[in-house]
Amino acid sequence: MDASLCSPYPHHAWLAHWVAVKPPRIFEVHECRHVTHHIMLTVAGAADVHWTTRGIDTAFHAAVGGLGFFPCDREMHSMAITAADGFGAYDLLIPDEQLRHICLSEGVQPSAEFPAVPVFRDALMEACLLRLSTRAGGHQVSEDIGDEIAARQVILQLCQVIGARRPDWYADSSVFVPLVMRQIVECIDANLATHLSLEDIAQTVGLSPGHFARKFRHSVGQSLGRFMNTRRVGMSFAMLRENTATLANIAIDLGFSSQSHFTRLFSSLTGIAPQRFRRLHSRMDT
Repeated sequence: MDASLCSPYPHHAWLAHWVAVKPPRIFEVHECRHVTHHIMLTVAGAADVHWTTRGIDTAFHAAVGGLGFFPCDREMHSMAITAADGFGAYDLLIPDEQLRHICLSEGVQPSAEFPAVPVFRDALMEACLLRLSTRAGGHQVSEDIGDEIAARQVILQLCQVIGARRPDWYADSSVFVPLVMRQIVECIDANLATHLSLEDIAQTVGLSPGHFARKFRHSVGQSLGRFMNTRRVGMSFAMLRENTATLANIAIDLGFSSQSHFTRLFSSLTGIAPQRFRRLHSRMDT
């Protein structure tokens, strides 16, 4: 397959983490906002889920292989996951602007509100999510063309689930090809704490800053600054779960201007404050 026909790493603008509920514990998130689209894949056990948003209560049973799509509605919501015998899920967060950008770039007019689909099954999406989940433990740039294809298929299948036409990325010739995109992301990841400038990154691929910024946004669906902050937040997941460093130190290590800046961006992208994230995962791991 010609690598230039494959998608330009949309999953590098996504965030993901594992949810594990050990019996007889209950995993609860209260009064958060969905500021990214959530796709939840149940990978182990089963659970009863109670989800509330806009004053509407929705209860459903999550079993292995089951998927749920929870849209970015920016409304307050709560969720409780009760598992009698344990429960494991892979939670993928896709920025709203990226999904809408992909639809618009292909001539698909997205609806003002994406519908929630708490329970559905899709074998292809499940397989693609499981493939991408193997990359969730680190922030390395994948060298495998299969990961690009898997990320592309997640979007294609999701568009069908929410009632939109499958976008045709093969018609898009104005994005960075995978080899160049890999070079760009590697450069960004290696310099997140050093505040690499737009000019510096553009120079690595021989483009003017303006040309690079336009092409990057069209390739990824986000501005360069938003993309870099998403990568920083993604790297913070493991740091929050695996060490006791203060939020201030984590913010400094990841190149944020301050702890408050880190907290604000983390909350904006995930819908939950970093300290709350740390407490929840600490409790689930005990």
